[in-house]
Amino acid sequence: MKAENKDQKEHQQDLEKKSNEVERSENYTEILSRVIHEGEEIFKINNRAIFLSACIAGLEIGFSYLLVATLYFTFEGRLDENTTFKLFGLVYPLGFIMVILGKSVLYTEQTSVLALPVLNGQRSILELLTIWSIVIIGNLLGGILFVFCVGDLASQLNLFEKVTMVKIADHILDHSYWVLLLSSIFAGWLMGLLTWLLNSTTEALTRILLIVLITGTIGFVGFHHSIVGNIEAFAGYLYSEYISIGDYLVFLVLTLLGNGIGGAIVVALFKYRIFESHYASKRKH
Repeated sequence: MKAENKDQKEHQQDLEKKSNEVERSENYTEILSRVIHEGEEIFKINNRAIFLSACIAGLEIGFSYLLVATLYFTFEGRLDENTTFKLFGLVYPLGFIMVILGKSVLYTEQTSVLALPVLNGQRSILELLTIWSIVIIGNLLGGILFVFCVGDLASQLNLFEKVTMVKIADHILDHSYWVLLLSSIFAGWLMGLLTWLLNSTTEALTRILLIVLITGTIGFVGFHHSIVGNIEAFAGYLYSEYISIGDYLVFLVLTLLGNGIGGAIVVALFKYRIFESHYASKRKH
């Protein structure tokens, strides 16, 4: 047992060392090292900077919502509503491109990234929960501020009306609890995979293409993203007479939980366990 613990400790130290000596490579081990290195660097940032970056991310992701609402308003009555919702996939990626390439801290992008240093024994669960809380609060506040900023401005610019915001909120809230949770898990899964894929390349155009493909898929199929969904649901609560604070909060809890499960468990845990299995097999030979 002691020998196994020693091997595991040496393995963790070796992987931590490699995460600080990242070189361009498509090797599975190197990609894992890149992601762990990225997560570890975020842990080293002070909480105030993390919070401010998260607030900015919440604001920036609002541009995805701005385009979604504008698109809906533009085609309302001209196209079948379901077709219009599918077109969301075309404009959904903008905010994500701004956030990811701009290096702001977004909860769903960082879920799997921050979980990996914990799985690798470099950080504690308490540290993970602390930084997740800071990021989530910052993202939500940024999104809420965006709603207040854009509500009246959009109508003045003839982009969309407040009733448009309510209709979009209706669309995302009109699901059973289990649908919201499962849909959010898939969205978190895709966002976790996006982080993994982004660490396989340094080419700017390739990275943009990956962001467009993954987040465009989320927008096209209608999976629930907690941070964009926060803006959509809060706008509905703010400008609707029948969407309650309870509806908003239940939606928020389910989507945050689902996104976390999808990113931290389906992606981070499984990817790490695959590597550990490979490592254990290699040591036997």
